[in-house]
Amino acid sequence: MIALYVVCVAGANWLAEHFGAVGVGLGLQAAAAVYVAGPVLVVRDWVQRLAGLRASLLAVAVGTVLSYVVAGPAIATASAVSFVVSEVLDAVVYSVLVPRQGVVVAVLCSGIVGVAADSVLFPAIAFASLTLTPGHLLGKAYGVVVGTILTALARRRP
Repeated sequence: MIALYVVCVAGANWLAEHFGAVGVGLGLQAAAAVYVAGPVLVVRDWVQRLAGLRASLLAVAVGTVLSYVVAGPAIATASAVSFVVSEVLDAVVYSVLVPRQGVVVAVLCSGIVGVAADSVLFPAIAFASLTLTPGHLLGKAYGVVVGTILTALARRRP
């Protein structure tokens, strides 16, 4: 699971660097990384659940470093700042909610918080604009919703 997380973080940055903006629905555009960046928030929750908070934060650091290998400095720096902030916020919300509300609610709520932070910070830093923020919010929300559904289904399995 940790390797999946790290590959997703680096892959998101590679997509942003090589494919630019893509349509996400409702006439909105976002950086191509959006389709990986939403699910990666859920995968970080899974890493925390399976390997612990320290392991998940170490995975964030490794993914951030690898981003500089696969993307140019503007994308990698924007990603580093936005991922660290959004993933730490995600970890805090997840950690607080999981014992109180359960895993599924924690995954959904922490994902929403992470999406909001990442969707404002990444385009602002990478492109010096918030024009893509609505598309980032929508595109990443798809991944969080799908990840939450998969989490709920996995929790139901005997």
